[in-house]
Amino acid sequence: MRRILGVLLIVGLPPAVLYWLIVHPFVGFWRRVGPRVTYSVVAILFAGMCLALFTGRGYLLGRDLGTRWGLIGMGVVWYLASAWVSLLARKQLDLRTFAGLPEVSPAHPGRLLTEGVYGVIRHPRYVSVVLGVTGLAMAVNFLGVYLVVLGSMLALIPVTVLEGRELARRFGKEYQAYRRRVPAWIPRVRR
Repeated sequence: MRRILGVLLIVGLPPAVLYWLIVHPFVGFWRRVGPRVTYSVVAILFAGMCLALFTGRGYLLGRDLGTRWGLIGMGVVWYLASAWVSLLARKQLDLRTFAGLPEVSPAHPGRLLTEGVYGVIRHPRYVSVVLGVTGLAMAVNFLGVYLVVLGSMLALIPVTVLEGRELARRFGKEYQAYRRRVPAWIPRVRR
């Protein structure tokens, strides 16, 4: 079971992060070609990358560091925290926004999310991903999975920068004020 979860992480996580690295820098282009072309191109790239990663899964998994019940327990806690943050974020997201439609369709510009968990941190979806994949990595405990998770986390940094630029273009001063008021990843401690 640990090996299967490890393979799923190695095969699915990098393409999911790559999606946003493909979409955010080229929002203008994707809006011109529309959501059907965008999602078709991205689906082909996603499938190709998943296939390539699956082909190299044995090598990419790396050394099995063994079953460690303490790590599994911590991993479950991290994963549950991820699920909680994800549930809070989804209360504010409709399916179109969750799928990234505002980024690729001028007909669906979306709205700036500033309520609920989005009033506490600007990137709850990415926080949820980081918590969840870290928890899963602890539970599966393969060296390659840790490295893929770390690489994917680092790749989320430019994703958030690119997303911020895109939101600033789309929402202007409203986003700038929101960005000054709400931290990106870690909530402020209130006294």
